Amino acid sequence: MNLSDMLERIKDLLGERKYLITTHAIFRMSDRGVSMEDLISLIAEGEIIEAYPDRKPCPAALMLGFISARPCHAVVAICKDRLSIITVYWPDEECWLDCRTRR
Repeated sequence: MNLSDMLERIKDLLGERKYLITTHAIFRMSDRGVSMEDLISLIAEGEIIEAYPDRKPCPAALMLGFISARPCHAVVAICKDRLSIITVYWPDEECWLDCRTRR
């Protein structure tokens, strides 16, 4: 699956409301002050900055979006019948040169 196919599938599943937010992601949202609306918007309007097509059990992607003009990352898994939202976080300057490039 190429990047554009992955992004299209992510947006299709999200639009069809076929997504699951993991317990881990819910805790991280709470820790980081990210609302459900912010998370869904981040994914719906975001871009894939890293793809993990061979990840098991489902291909996954690291997405970049913006919340109140602040860059935010979300990791999602593209499963057969749903999108699993695994985590969400603010990129750390120690790990990222900018919001798209790892150090």
